[in-house]
Amino acid sequence: MKSESFNLRETKVLKPITIIILLYSALMFFEYTQRFLGIFIIPDNPLIPDYLPYYMAFPSYFVLPFFIIIIFTCVRMMIKRNYNYKTVYILLGLVVLFFLFRWRIHEFLLSQSPYVA
Repeated sequence: MKSESFNLRETKVLKPITIIILLYSALMFFEYTQRFLGIFIIPDNPLIPDYLPYYMAFPSYFVLPFFIIIIFTCVRMMIKRNYNYKTVYILLGLVVLFFLFRWRIHEFLLSQSPYVA
């Protein structure tokens, strides 16, 4: 019998991980895009302060480019079929960290907002 070991650097392992990263990143990109656009489509209400839409949109200024870079990197790897295991696992780590600490990241970015009154 031939004994094969499980290698985490093989394309058959890296490709599904890349697809999962791409799908999660696309989901987060569309969610934050919807949130960003929804903030500015709010009808004018005299009870809402003028700075509030900018304050609420501030985290999207950082999260959207973050996921655009991840999506671009994953699509480029899939088109070229060049799965660098270091890049795939770094992207996986970033996505997992964002998944675990999503609201803390959001709260931190809101606390750094220059639009606070």
